[in-house]
Amino acid sequence: MTHEDQVTLLEVKSLSGGYGKVPVLHGIDFAVFENEVVGILGHNGMGKSTLLKTAMGFLPATSGTVRFHGTEITSLPPNERAGLGIGYVPQGRGIFPQLTVRDNLRFAWHDYSNGSEEEVIDQILKDFPRLIPLLDREGGALSGGEQQLLALARCLMGDPEFLLLDEPTEGIQPSIIEEMSETLLKLREDRGLSILLVEQNFDFISDLSDRVLVLERGRITGELSRSDLTDQAKVDQFLGFGAARSTRASGGQVSRPAAAENKTSSDISPAPMPKRTDTDTAFSSQKPVVTNMTIKRPTLSQMREMAQRFGMSLSDEELKEYSEIMEPYIQSYDRLDAMPDNLPEVRYPRSPGHFPSLTENPLNAWYVKTDVKGAMDGPLRGKRIALKDTVCLAGVPMMNGSSIMEGYIPEIDATIVTRMLDAGGTIAGKAHCENFCLSGGSHTNAKGPIHNPWKRGYMAGGSSGGSAALVAAGEVDMAIAGDQGGSIRIPASNCGVYGMKPTHGLVPYSGVMPIEQTIDHVGPVTRTVADNALLLEVLAGEDGLDPRQYKPKTYRYTEALGRGVHGMRIGILKEGFGGETAEADVDQKVLAAAERFREMGARVEEVSIPEHHMAVDCWTAITLEGLQDHMMRGNSGGTNYRGLFVPSMMDHMAQWRNRPDELSHSLKTCMFIGEFFQEQYRGRFYGKAQNLMRKVNDHYKTALKQYDLLLMPTVPMKPQQIPPADCSISLYVQRAFEMIANTAPFNGGLPAMSIPCGLLEGLPIGMMLVGPNYGEMKIYQAAHAFEQSGDWQAM
Repeated sequence: MTHEDQVTLLEVKSLSGGYGKVPVLHGIDFAVFENEVVGILGHNGMGKSTLLKTAMGFLPATSGTVRFHGTEITSLPPNERAGLGIGYVPQGRGIFPQLTVRDNLRFAWHDYSNGSEEEVIDQILKDFPRLIPLLDREGGALSGGEQQLLALARCLMGDPEFLLLDEPTEGIQPSIIEEMSETLLKLREDRGLSILLVEQNFDFISDLSDRVLVLERGRITGELSRSDLTDQAKVDQFLGFGAARSTRASGGQVSRPAAAENKTSSDISPAPMPKRTDTDTAFSSQKPVVTNMTIKRPTLSQMREMAQRFGMSLSDEELKEYSEIMEPYIQSYDRLDAMPDNLPEVRYPRSPGHFPSLTENPLNAWYVKTDVKGAMDGPLRGKRIALKDTVCLAGVPMMNGSSIMEGYIPEIDATIVTRMLDAGGTIAGKAHCENFCLSGGSHTNAKGPIHNPWKRGYMAGGSSGGSAALVAAGEVDMAIAGDQGGSIRIPASNCGVYGMKPTHGLVPYSGVMPIEQTIDHVGPVTRTVADNALLLEVLAGEDGLDPRQYKPKTYRYTEALGRGVHGMRIGILKEGFGGETAEADVDQKVLAAAERFREMGARVEEVSIPEHHMAVDCWTAITLEGLQDHMMRGNSGGTNYRGLFVPSMMDHMAQWRNRPDELSHSLKTCMFIGEFFQEQYRGRFYGKAQNLMRKVNDHYKTALKQYDLLLMPTVPMKPQQIPPADCSISLYVQRAFEMIANTAPFNGGLPAMSIPCGLLEGLPIGMMLVGPNYGEMKIYQAAHAFEQSGDWQAM
């Protein structure tokens, strides 16, 4: 049957779209006909998932049209498209892990589901008998394959006639992949389903598809017919070796599962995949230990490339021998791939939340709003808390300020999220942050700049700008922020709130997207000192999962409140004033605040620590080389430590390699420097910087034996204007890093807190107090006394 004889179900014309201002799809044209399965193949980062999200309405089209049954649906929201008969199963499954299988299905029933809730569930279970004994089991307790079957069953609860399936075999054991293939073929026969299928498993997509579209860098570059899929030369012409993974071992005959007559291609009979004889085929052991291979094997060309990268001179025959030697070890990866992961339990139910409209989000500080309620009672009862969008909140989108991470949905709660929910708090949403957190400004987020709540058009500070802005604007009571070079304290200073960077390792970082382990900190931002101390009490302490923690000392921080500062010794750090970026009026405002401590009975003196300036140089090498190694090469996971890994986050982060142009100018600058010094100087400056940072810390600690606290401006300048979108790269990067002179030195580990101490030109100024290791009690004692001494806005 030719296309002219078929009825068009979905028609896409000149479709373009992406994430904010970042284009991903470029003039896509294709159609799907009734009862047809169309596959989409391509490397990671080519736009496959973006295409499905745009077709479903989760992402807006910037141009072009989408028609369903001839009716234009380009501007319809996802729920209306679902009502028309389009179903969507996202990558990552999207089930509710805390709900039972039965309740997951019940939640997916709609009034257009072609039957009552009970009738539809009964019909679904006939198609998915594997779910019957699992009905009372929580979704999060299922294996990955069972979760994928549940996700597909949930989608079918809406009685769609057209399915959008995104990577359904990812992380699934082979037996369930085969079961899913057979189920989809049967559903196609029984229900007349049409399917648009994004996949990288070549066997799966070729079993199901009538034709396959090849997507490369947001454009369709080829089409493979059903017969083409059996022609390895044609497949390799479009995809290249290793572009798609395989469920089966290569080198053997492959036959398709039995299928019903196909309305769109009844004239084409299924053909077996021919045995590959090319020297670039994936190698397999002569004596396979496992029945099904779920992991790709390296091709000969890939082995050659690796050998060249290692500087080895090996013949093809030697490379083949190494491949045979490697096979039993790679089979360990097959078995690992088939096992469910060991991730923390998600304890509290929630919905995915919603992306706020412009009227709900005037500062552009929110990424997504939620209402995740914790325990009925506890110290945080009644407190609404925003999370920096680096913190995993299961089932809720997370993008870390970057278009590359947009679309990622973590399956776990970070340790600190569970602790806040256990304490009775409510998670009100995720706050925008800077693009991969590489900025102390608030202008690099892929969704646009975050505005200062005191003066629109000015920096809220970064990288945790959304967290501080929401607290300052009164939209939440508390927020979580992260800090690698000042990212808690800078926005706290700019927005006039209290931001504590605790001692390194006091608060577990598990489940928070990292940059470099030795500088990663996470902590509280609040409108009052009392709330800050209360939240830190909930957050602090070991979790057994974070390698940054080394027997942290915890206290009842609220007990520091009300003690006053009489007799305290406070050292005004001479080197914290008058630097290259310092503004005289900011210095004077902070010195005036220091006088208040003297008036309250503290001993306030100037102290000199010349090594304070050296600390920024140490921080620079540690951060730039460390982030290149851990965050970029290591995909925000890395190796060589025990702790909680989030493989789904690492998989998503890895997409930066195919989309490097979307990285921010500030991150690109850091990458160039980090890569150069790692490659040319073998990491020696990273090591030297870590050695010297210990020396700097020793000087701080010596001063902190003479004084209880050190005092200086948090940020040496007033909040700057947000640069225009078309500003030069130089100005963009300058605005990202110009304010870190006093904050970055204390990412060597000491606790530091920004305290609002006055206004200049209508914008807040922050004073920073630094204490000894685990000296948060002293900081809270002084901060609370200062807060009680008068209205900081009138100082």
